[in-house]
Amino acid sequence: MSTEPTGAEYAVELGAPRPLTGAERERFRQRYGYLRTYFKERAARHAGLQRSLNQARAGRTFDEYLAASVRWVALAALAGVLVGVWATLLFARLGLFGAVSAPPALSGEFPRLVGENRLLVGGAVVTALSTLLLGGGTYLGRYYHPRLVASTRRQSIDVTLPHAIVYMYALSYGGMDLTAVIRSLAEAEDTYGEVAREFDTVVRDVDLFGNDLLTGLGNARNLTPSENLEQFLDDMISVLDSGGDVTAFLDNEANNYLEEATDQQEDFLETLSIMSEVFVVAFVAAPLFLVVILVVISLLGGETLSRISVLTYAVLPLGMAAFLVLIDVLSAPFVESRAAIEDPTEAVQPDETVADDERFAAYSERRRREALLALARDPLERVRREPDWSLALTVPLALLAAVIVVLTGLAEPSLDGFVDSPVATATLLVVVPFLVVAAPLSYFHERRRARENALASRMPDTLNILSSANKMGVSLVDALGLVSRATTGTISEEVRRVRNDVMWNDDVSGALEKFGYRLRVPQLVRTTRLLSEGISSSGDLSRVLSIAAEDARNKFRLERKRRREMSSYIAIVVIGFLVYLLVVLMLDTAYLDPIAAISAEQAASDGPESPLGFSSVPIDVYKTVLFHSALIQGVGSGLLAGKLADNSVRSGLKYSLLLVVVSVIAFSLI
Repeated sequence: MSTEPTGAEYAVELGAPRPLTGAERERFRQRYGYLRTYFKERAARHAGLQRSLNQARAGRTFDEYLAASVRWVALAALAGVLVGVWATLLFARLGLFGAVSAPPALSGEFPRLVGENRLLVGGAVVTALSTLLLGGGTYLGRYYHPRLVASTRRQSIDVTLPHAIVYMYALSYGGMDLTAVIRSLAEAEDTYGEVAREFDTVVRDVDLFGNDLLTGLGNARNLTPSENLEQFLDDMISVLDSGGDVTAFLDNEANNYLEEATDQQEDFLETLSIMSEVFVVAFVAAPLFLVVILVVISLLGGETLSRISVLTYAVLPLGMAAFLVLIDVLSAPFVESRAAIEDPTEAVQPDETVADDERFAAYSERRRREALLALARDPLERVRREPDWSLALTVPLALLAAVIVVLTGLAEPSLDGFVDSPVATATLLVVVPFLVVAAPLSYFHERRRARENALASRMPDTLNILSSANKMGVSLVDALGLVSRATTGTISEEVRRVRNDVMWNDDVSGALEKFGYRLRVPQLVRTTRLLSEGISSSGDLSRVLSIAAEDARNKFRLERKRRREMSSYIAIVVIGFLVYLLVVLMLDTAYLDPIAAISAEQAASDGPESPLGFSSVPIDVYKTVLFHSALIQGVGSGLLAGKLADNSVRSGLKYSLLLVVVSVIAFSLI
């Protein structure tokens, strides 16, 4: 008996409001299983989920996704049961179920049964809560995850769309037909990201399914998560239907959507400003208030050390890490992908014919020798290109430094060692290794950022000079020579290499693409790709250069505006840390030191102990915890400052290094 669904059954799969008959339901169960059949019968309820899956490019149907979600929920619920049993045993051992009782409003046998079975009742409640939290949280997370992915894609599309339209305009201005323009954009995924993926669906519609261009654009319009791209495709379809000028349309749309991108960045910067204020309140002011209150309570004989320790060593670092992750998620659509700077020709593998050639082995060996010689001549070249490679050397050095400190007896890696000499021990075992790892990474990262910013700021002017020279009748080769002589630094050297490449190989497009990959600046790779494709399709070199210059200038303006507007909020975060440090120092010197003196006098005298119990307050431990809290605040505040300014925690290392050093010096002087 065939299990292929009938036409009517396919209608049900597509969400038609018709219940399945018994035979149809059995066919579905044989084909898809019970879970997927259950969800398929309720397709109308999950139409929004299917749309989110399509917009997230998940490549799955809603019933398949929900069936997998049910299996994940079952595993999470099982984990919740195990966690509940473990928590029950732990709480029972700590005696926390002794206070379990029935609500006072109840009477009869139930309160007595609860009192006699406190462990069973408490364990059941704890297990039910853990199961509900893990299982329910997993289901909600799975159900709303496609919407989150679609929302992230929407923001990324909106940010990149103006530059993609400029790219399309440059190619269309050169005379390339719209289908070829869209195909070229779809192939530029490493440069235009999610926008390229959206137009790739148009190409697949035309190539694989035989649809015409208008149909492909309409299908992409219906599936895109971006309202801006949806509107752009609507307008493009109208222009194509009416036989309008596509090039003029793209020119006008590029300016309009650049304004949209500017407005979106304004909204994003406002969000970041709010987040910086939330950070100061939640992770500076609130912890400071709690620390002061708990330390004062300890004077009255309360046991607050464990609470301060949990706040300092668990809540603060985990909360700051979660906050940075949240900022990273919000900032993801505005980040330039560094995948664009990787030269695809370097990753090309030889085919079998080349690999079998006896000369290929000699060629490969020669390339390996040249790479080793280049590394020997300049060992730091790889680190300058990719600062993270510095960790390969600094992490072992930091561990070695800590081992040497321990073996020489300069510091003892124990609780007593940290308490007896808090500043010296933490500095030698924690701060110094942190400096060894973070300082080189920060240096090379800042050096790369300065180079990228300098190149991004000078590229528009360089392109304008080339455009002006070409407009006056100067050939491209001569114009490149003129620019190389009129400028200095990396731009001058690289422009000279482009000139030589064009003269020797007569390949302008290839020379420009190599130029972009050598610069290793994501936004400039996009600019050089626009130039390469635009020049190959147009005879009006001057106009293409002007288009590329304006695109590069617009991107640089957005980046510069973000840094300027975030500078004030960076100051707020740093000042918040300094206030925290000042209050902690005052608490140490004006409160804990006098208590320590009174405690010492009580211990030396034979009189009755003070009712405040000064001698029972662990002053040294409190001092140690306060110092560690300042170090944690310094690292977290610095990383957040870098994330706000340049959307990179590596950019925050310089602030973290400064704040940590200030904390060490301040506690050393008191």
